[in-house]
Formats: sequence, structure tokens, C-alpha cells
Amino acid sequence: MIALYHREPEQLDFAAEVLSCVPAGEGCFDVVLSDTAFYPTGGGQPCDLGELDGFPVEDVRKEGDIAPIVHRVRAPHVLRGTVRGRVDAARRLDHCQQHTGQHMLSHVLSERFDAYSLGLHIGREDAYVDLQGADAAPMTRELADELEDEVNRWIARDEPVRCLFPTEEELPLLPLRKKPDPHAELRIVCIGEKEAVACCGTHARSTGQVQAVRILSWQQSHGNLRLFFLAGLRALRWAYPRAEAAERAAQRFSCGAQDLLAAIERLQAQNATLAHRVSALTRAQAEAALRALQPIATAAGPLYAACLPGADASLLRECLGRLSSAPRAVCFLCAPPQEGGAAALGVGAGSPLHAGQALRALLQVFGGKGGGRADSAFGRCDSMDIPRAAAILTELCGGAVPIDTTEA
Repeated sequence: MIALYHREPEQLDFAAEVLSCVPAGEGCFDVVLSDTAFYPTGGGQPCDLGELDGFPVEDVRKEGDIAPIVHRVRAPHVLRGTVRGRVDAARRLDHCQQHTGQHMLSHVLSERFDAYSLGLHIGREDAYVDLQGADAAPMTRELADELEDEVNRWIARDEPVRCLFPTEEELPLLPLRKKPDPHAELRIVCIGEKEAVACCGTHARSTGQVQAVRILSWQQSHGNLRLFFLAGLRALRWAYPRAEAAERAAQRFSCGAQDLLAAIERLQAQNATLAHRVSALTRAQAEAALRALQPIATAAGPLYAACLPGADASLLRECLGRLSSAPRAVCFLCAPPQEGGAAALGVGAGSPLHAGQALRALLQVFGGKGGGRADSAFGRCDSMDIPRAAAILTELCGGAVPIDTTEA
């Protein structure tokens, strides 16, 4: 029997007899009908959803060519007799647009590169088709735009889409893109006069109903191409917010949307120049601060502590290496908390202080975390008071010692 979704693909409301209805757990029943407009999952296309007698149809499946179509229905009781079915029209249209759009993309790629379609997958957000032999010309955005334009011009011609079950005599007369597998009820989908391929899915009435196709991205591997795309309302919903965002951004730059990329590139170049200058100034400021830094004499050795505005973790590490190169030196450096609060502590050779343990204890006082090796440690702080931090480190170093002012 040819199901209603193939005989009358535009009929979404129907009546049918319940042939069987068995419990499927969790308030659901598996229902087999005498006829159905619900397309079951297959061929890379998800199933239709909708209602039976007002109860939600949550899944539709067909396990084999001669197996019955099973409707998973959430209902409070067994369904009997004649039931009314209603297919979700928006979901059906979406799947028709994606599937027909895929046929058109596959046809164009077959014409261009003799690519062979391996399979379709229609997901929640996008769809993709796998093709073999599409590596004759590596995919680029420019090539994708050309293919997309060719499909969209085909859509604009609004050519008819026909679904038929040809006889053995009629089959060789069709412009088949690839040889179909033998099948008792072989169904061919024809688009215009040049495209024909065996397919069990649901399709648009004409290419115009596909509305638009957008190639999103692609993956090429071992001669196969996976092409991600959107068709129909999905493509329009993808395009509208991006176009609006581009217009708003262009207004900020006082240019047209077509000139937005050039404006952004100019801004990026200016930012790179400014960032280089700021980095040089920050480094010079840090070096001046280090030269002016006076050590605190402690029992463990000289202690240095400073906050370096604008410093990032990389600059702190570099400055730490300079100060901690002195024997037994203890060096604590940080950036202001409002600039990220990066912190670093290092000790010179011969110091009895363990840098990781000392920094962990210090940063706990200032709401931060840190740790590391015996000679160097890194972390972040939520607040900072350098005099207090110096006092804590002085205690960890065994306390302050008098500075020897006698001359040798």
C-alpha cells in the first residue's frame, strides 16, 4: 500500500481505522493505522509530528519495507475505531524545504564535479548532505556562493517538483542523477526537466516553495564533502537578524553595510597599533617602577613587593625573573584587581621560602587563589593592599631585620 503522505502529500488532515494499539509505557501507545499522512523517520529526514484524536504524536517509525508504520501517541486510553489525524503543517513544510533544497544542491554539485550523494541529515538547526567525489575543486566561500546562487536562480524559475512511481518502461526515460536500488514501489522525485532521483521523502510542490538556500559551511575529507546548509524559512530566519545586525553596525561606522568589512579591518589595524603602543608604555612604566623599588630586609633575604598597573601575567612573569635572580630574594608582583588581579611570587636561589605555599597563604587574605612550585607561583586576587601584603610576606620570611648601615 502506498501511504497517504506519498499519494496525497498535501493532505495533512485525514481519517483512518485503528488496526492495533498497544501500550508503550509512560502513558504512550504504539498505534498502527489503516492509512496515514504521517511520514516516518527515514532517508535522513525526521518524522512528521502532530495529533491523533487530539492526542500528541511523539514519534513515527517504520522498521522495514513491509513493516507497518507505527505512531507513538501519548494518550490516556487505548485508541479504537476511526481516528482523526492532523500533521504539524509547519514541521512538514520545513522538512519539504530542506529535502528539496538538498536535491537541488546535489544536482548542481553533480553537474559541476560529478559528485555522488551519499546521504542527507536534517537536524534541528541545520541540515547536511554527504557527497563523494566533490574534491575536484576544493570548496571555498567563493565557490559556495556560486553554487548557492545557481540553486537560488533555479528556485526563482519555480519549476515543478513531481513525485511518481514509474513502470519499468518509464524508468529509463527519466533523467536519473544516479541509478536507483531495485524496489517494489520505487518512487522518483523529479525537479524540472533535468533532475530525477529515487527518494522516499516529502518534497515541495515546486522549486519556488523552497524560497532560498544558504550554504553555511563544509568539511572535506578523503574525497568526500559534507555540506551544511539551510533552506526555506530556516534560511530566511538565519539571514534576517544578521542583515539587521550588519545595518546597525554599519550605522555605527557611518558607512553602508557593503563597506562594513573594510571599516572593521581599518578599526582592527588601528587597535593593533594602539595596543602595541600601550604595551610599550606599560613595559616602560613597569621597568621604571622596578628600578625605584627598595627591598625590605627580612630574615629570609631581601623582599620586593609592588603593584604594576597594566601588567598582564606574561609581563609579571618577566619582571619576576629579573628580581628573583638575586640570591635569597623574595619577590611579589601583581596587577590591580580591577585589571584582572594577576599575581606572581618568586624566590631566588638559597631562599628558605616555598613560593607556592607562600602565595597561597597570601592570596587567601585577599580573596584570591594561587600556588605553584618552590621557586615560582602564580594566581589572582580579588583585592590588594601592597603595604599589608608586604607585612604578611615579611612575617612569612621570619620578620624584618635591621639594615646594616656600617661601611666596610
